[in-house]
Amino acid sequence: MKGVFVTGTGTGVGKTVVCGLLAGFLRARGMRVTTQKWVETGVTDGPSDIDVHRRLMGDPGSAAEPPPADRCPYRFSLPASPHLAAARDGRRVDPAVIEAAYRRLAETHDVVLVEGAGGFLVPLSEELLTGDLVARIGLPVLVVAGNRLGCVNDALLTVEAVRRRGVPLWGLVFNRLSGEGDGAAEVLADNPRIVAKITQAPVLGEVPFLSDPARGADAFAPVGRAFLERWRST
Repeated sequence: MKGVFVTGTGTGVGKTVVCGLLAGFLRARGMRVTTQKWVETGVTDGPSDIDVHRRLMGDPGSAAEPPPADRCPYRFSLPASPHLAAARDGRRVDPAVIEAAYRRLAETHDVVLVEGAGGFLVPLSEELLTGDLVARIGLPVLVVAGNRLGCVNDALLTVEAVRRRGVPLWGLVFNRLSGEGDGAAEVLADNPRIVAKITQAPVLGEVPFLSDPARGADAFAPVGRAFLERWRST
């Protein structure tokens, strides 16, 4: 299996950071890794999610970077669901374009980490949900949950949606978000435990709050090792 789809329990839960740090962890161990984002919305003049991946992945060495159009086939200016952002620009997301770009990356890399836009069921068009395309291509899923009050329900719903489509669930990563005070410590410590117990899915670990994700390689390493063990067992 060359590809893994990194989805989230919603928007702003840390998918981009987890995807970039995981790519960097695998690259540091000699694997040919790239990242992909099928659709990015809200793109203006600032750095894209692929740019963040690049920064977190570190030096690619002598490896050539894949074409930008393969790493992110669709980019739209409106910060909205892909179906709406595409319509605003007078365009439409074609799943065949996405799948062809993914296949090209998979031909030249050991691992392709695909970051989703928003959550697992976000519509790419009015006829196609993200999760249905993931199932069609045959990618296993890694779920990123923002560890905060209320994330348990979001995590359980995401796991249920993944499993209903027959998609392999490789596990969950909890990401500690900023703005959570010490009073929430008991809640945040219990969230991964109760989700693992109810779903019987592996929790690969928790990423601590990182004020500078570019310096987060050491903090992320336990999650990376758990992912690599899961990868090697398939």
